[in-house]
Amino acid sequence: MGETNRITLEIQNVYKHFPGVQALKDVSIALHEGEVHAVVGENGAGKSTLMNIIIGLIQADRGKIFKNNKEVFISNPIDAQRLGIGIVPQELNLVPLLTVMENILLGMMPCRVKGMILDWSTMSKRAAQVLEQIGEYIDPKAVVANLSTAQQQILQIARAFSFGAQILIFDEPTSSLSLKETENLFKIIKNFKESGGSVFYISHRLEEILEIADRITVLRDGCKVAELAPESTSLREMIRHMVGKEVEEVSRTIRFDPKGRGVVLKVENLTRAYEFRKISFELFEGEILGLVGLVGSGRTELVKCIFGDTVPDSGTVHTYGKETVHRTPEDAIQNRLAYVPEERRKLGLFPIMSVVENMTIPILKRLTSFIRIDKKQQTSKAQEFISKLDIRTPSLSQRVQNLSGGNQQKVILARWLLTGCRILILDEPTRGIDVNAKAEIHQILRELVAKEGISVLFISSELQEVLKIANRIIVMHEGDMKGEVLADQATQEELLQIALS
Repeated sequence: MGETNRITLEIQNVYKHFPGVQALKDVSIALHEGEVHAVVGENGAGKSTLMNIIIGLIQADRGKIFKNNKEVFISNPIDAQRLGIGIVPQELNLVPLLTVMENILLGMMPCRVKGMILDWSTMSKRAAQVLEQIGEYIDPKAVVANLSTAQQQILQIARAFSFGAQILIFDEPTSSLSLKETENLFKIIKNFKESGGSVFYISHRLEEILEIADRITVLRDGCKVAELAPESTSLREMIRHMVGKEVEEVSRTIRFDPKGRGVVLKVENLTRAYEFRKISFELFEGEILGLVGLVGSGRTELVKCIFGDTVPDSGTVHTYGKETVHRTPEDAIQNRLAYVPEERRKLGLFPIMSVVENMTIPILKRLTSFIRIDKKQQTSKAQEFISKLDIRTPSLSQRVQNLSGGNQQKVILARWLLTGCRILILDEPTRGIDVNAKAEIHQILRELVAKEGISVLFISSELQEVLKIANRIIVMHEGDMKGEVLADQATQEELLQIALS
């Protein structure tokens, strides 16, 4: 990106205040034609607020927006779309019961007979053309609810491309993508950039930022604190600007010795058609067992089956030496298992309920006396874990949707710890949260394991994260268990080689 490239979008002196929070304070940022401009910062730094203002979801209290040096007013997402601005949001925003082609062309569906009858043939062709443009094939007639999370993420990208945007905002676009799919996305972005398109790119995966960005803006506490050049900065410098201090590098977990420790979970030849086959492993007391594999490897399907969300076709699960049948999640919870799902906002939280309600919902029976909830005891239990996990919230009555991603994840952890669980199943527990919050969650897990003997089954697409936090690692690929390694002896390259062997 050359310095002579014209500015295609400019935000000047933007302020935004929410009750109790100054989300943005005098932020100015420019996007050049043919540029990938990364915006980084901790959860709550103001990144999403800034992007939501650009696409018209919310309005700034003060400040101006210029498109091609002309001031514009973006009062809603339709205004943004007309100006050629599109977004690929972090949270999936699709209509699950409609088809792929209907989602891609939503609001732009071709019609026949004066707009009264949909032209299904043309719709299918246009959807296929958009998918071809980004180098992916998904059946245009497939129902979105039947797609994998990765396919839905690709569909989200296709929809942003469908109306011919000149400016695209990518918010954590690779969180559900495999390495190969991520490489393909970067090719798409580079082609888009070369054709004159411009990109705002948000990601907590800072290595990606250094690879894809032409310029980096750092936000902290609603303020712009730095503008960096990828070729002359480092991960350490980015983190220092984001956090406002040096963050210590997390060391690898010390080798785990299973001697004298009981097996808390034993899986034998567990099989579920079209998802995974003959999976066998043991999880020891006080151990963190990593589970890795490319998208589509069957990791999530496996842990859902162990937790009772689905039922296996064959094989057995033993907890604490006793064969157990988890036909529902309630069965698993009674056996002191807990599951934190990958999509926390969709499957793990009750967004409009308060922090205290989200934390205590599984133990309400224990807190109920004579048909009434003991509010004093409920508050006491919640306050104990807010302090224990350092959950940052203005109050217990705050809606959980208003917390940062890291604090939302801590609320879900607190919920399960309140049940007295002994086996924690964590599916992408640090997805979409910043580097500081990630380090805090890692520390919480290590303390739970070391001090309380809790056992953890840990899934992550970030191989380096699993290598740092896990004791042992199981590698899966396309539903098969391909191998098992000690984390302190393995490398990312070795894990990939095992998966693909």
